[in-house]
Amino acid sequence: MPTPTRILVPVDLMEGSRTILDYAVQLARPFNASIEVMHAWEPPQYVAPDLLVAAPGWNPQSLEKTALEAARKELDALIGQFQASQPITQRLEVGEAASAVLRVAETGGFDMIVMGTHGRRGLPRLLLGSVAQKIIARAHCPVVTLHVPEEK
Repeated sequence: MPTPTRILVPVDLMEGSRTILDYAVQLARPFNASIEVMHAWEPPQYVAPDLLVAAPGWNPQSLEKTALEAARKELDALIGQFQASQPITQRLEVGEAASAVLRVAETGGFDMIVMGTHGRRGLPRLLLGSVAQKIIARAHCPVVTLHVPEEK
């Protein structure tokens, strides 16, 4: 297997994202591989993403713009915690998470994906699906998954 040079790290910006990125940094270091941290925002199916969000004193802006600005701030904070010797970049995508990750991995020339899995079982997995499972089944490159326990 060739050594990784570009690692994609999809995160949901929930608890555990820092642990996943830390693992990816440790994995990338010996290979001097670059890391790109990615978050996919999926618009709610019951609300149009161009719905205007407003509060007193704010200029109205679309739900999508508001969500992406919040996600960018969270990504900046996450990446800001790391002083890595290799480059860490970030990317925001709009769309269903598994499809977005697979598209970015393929078109971006990534040779490894490092991501978390919540390990849901039973009805929650049936209802929510498994993003990790979809990516593992369809990725063109190796996928390393880390179990991230759900907050109790």
